[in-house]
Amino acid sequence: MRFLTILLLMFSFIFAQNLQDIEKKDQILQDKIDKLEKPMYTPFVENFILNELKALRQENKELKIELHQTLAKKEVEISNNVINYATSTINNMFYIIAAASTIFVIVGWNSIRDVNEKIKNIIEEKTSKTINQYEKRLATFETDLKNRSRQVKQNQMEIERTNNVHSLWVRVSQETTINGKLEILDEILSIRPDDSEALTYKAETILEIGEAHWALSLTNQAISIDKDYANAYYQRAKAYTVLNQDNNAIEDLEKALSLNESYTDEIKNDEVLSKFSYITETKEV
Repeated sequence: MRFLTILLLMFSFIFAQNLQDIEKKDQILQDKIDKLEKPMYTPFVENFILNELKALRQENKELKIELHQTLAKKEVEISNNVINYATSTINNMFYIIAAASTIFVIVGWNSIRDVNEKIKNIIEEKTSKTINQYEKRLATFETDLKNRSRQVKQNQMEIERTNNVHSLWVRVSQETTINGKLEILDEILSIRPDDSEALTYKAETILEIGEAHWALSLTNQAISIDKDYANAYYQRAKAYTVLNQDNNAIEDLEKALSLNESYTDEIKNDEVLSKFSYITETKEV
């Protein structure tokens, strides 16, 4: 039992150290964010990043609380079980001795040694069963603790990936050359290949150098990932227009307006799509 208690304390200490490391990293990240003097990214990207960070931090916080509660509950249960086990063992020993004495009188055993051996075997069997039960419970608790620790590490890695993506988006907003933007966007997609926003922004950048077919392929990928992403339809409409596929362009513009009416002014002011400005007038009517 002392071994089980020591093992539990070791797991608790290791887990506490992991939680402290996570809290220190969160504090460092928060300090860096507090020192920012001006926004380094667009409100659209800010909303995306903040929502994701908020969800991850809330999940991490809830996980910490749940782990602390589970650990405290397990410690109380183990203590209660140890006390109950000791009490039950003592009671059972008296019952066994009383029963053995009665049987000895009735049956007339000739040797007290036989009675002692029988009692010893019964106690050892019962003790072995109890120990096996506690070992199974401890193994289950250890497995659950490992799973929780693994989940905490995964959340930590996800936060790090989010921070990396966020810094890359800031670099994109500050980059002035097309090749530079494409290189940074490729880094984002290497971290998150299913990022529909990055695919769409890359398509928009590629359209600036006249690669309409490439842009069309990227927007198709973005739409396959998120069918309700209005900007993907808007950029695909521009690609269709460059490729002289006006019917497809009109369908995508109508879809983009149905998802986000704020594209009305952009269509009117866009050099590529301005010839479809009548669509916005029809929409307003």
